[in-house]
Amino acid sequence: MAPVCLPLDDPDGHWNHYCPSWPAAMAFTVLFAVTTLIHIIQASYYRKTFLWVLIMGAIWELIAAASRMASIQNPTNKNSYEVSFVFLVLAPLWINAFDYVVLARMVWYYLPEKSLIGIKATWMSTIFVSLDITSFIVQLAGALMTVSSNTTSTTNGLHVYTAGVCLQQTVILAFFGLSIFFLVRLRQVDTVKSKAKGITLMFVLYASLLLITWRIIFRIIEFAAGVHSTLNSTLDDNEWFVYVFDIGPMFFALVLYHFYHPGHVLQGPDADYPTRAQKKAMKEAASLEKETRELSESNAML
Repeated sequence: MAPVCLPLDDPDGHWNHYCPSWPAAMAFTVLFAVTTLIHIIQASYYRKTFLWVLIMGAIWELIAAASRMASIQNPTNKNSYEVSFVFLVLAPLWINAFDYVVLARMVWYYLPEKSLIGIKATWMSTIFVSLDITSFIVQLAGALMTVSSNTTSTTNGLHVYTAGVCLQQTVILAFFGLSIFFLVRLRQVDTVKSKAKGITLMFVLYASLLLITWRIIFRIIEFAAGVHSTLNSTLDDNEWFVYVFDIGPMFFALVLYHFYHPGHVLQGPDADYPTRAQKKAMKEAASLEKETRELSESNAML
């Protein structure tokens, strides 16, 4: 099906830089639908509640691709164009957050101290996901400003969004350093659990981070110079850049986890965080152990 192409200078059209490819948009809509379905099936099979984070990333990418396809068919429809843009630029944050959650779960699963460089596993995911949410809010604000018809608002939106992705990349670099510490510690720890599986999953995680970084660098280059530079840039005038540096990498980041799934590695004892009831029981047991030890020491002194 051929796209509906309006003249690039048509004031009613929202595709002002190129005539977008409807077959490409349809192909990625199908691909994201398939990967979303597979992730839902895998989450059901492995019964891991934290997998919903990755599923949300897949769903948002699917919405971005589907609404892009709808916008190509109706280029004067502002809503479908804006939905496609906003979901496209924000969906990777879900995949990024999933990487943070995976490392925290692996720290809990493999390390007897349940912490890394003094950071508890349960706090690790909270800290990094909170930073990811902060980046999400900044990028969302920038994305919403960017779709405005006001040139000044669009320029400011590009700068705000760029600040958001720069924050995201800074957090990724800090997280990567932390993951290196974990990999070193994993090689040292004495455990009956398969370290080979953990090491393989870490390299899958590194590949995911690399794909996200690839996409962030593209967006920084595209948006950092401002609206006038962006509108006249080579990046903005060629659709294939979006597929090679954004949509495509995020699809492969999702597919990576199909072939080596965290649910395959995180099995058995310590595969999940303790429930509230289990935490309460652990605290009571620790308190009882302390009281028993103090009483024993007191009797020994007598």
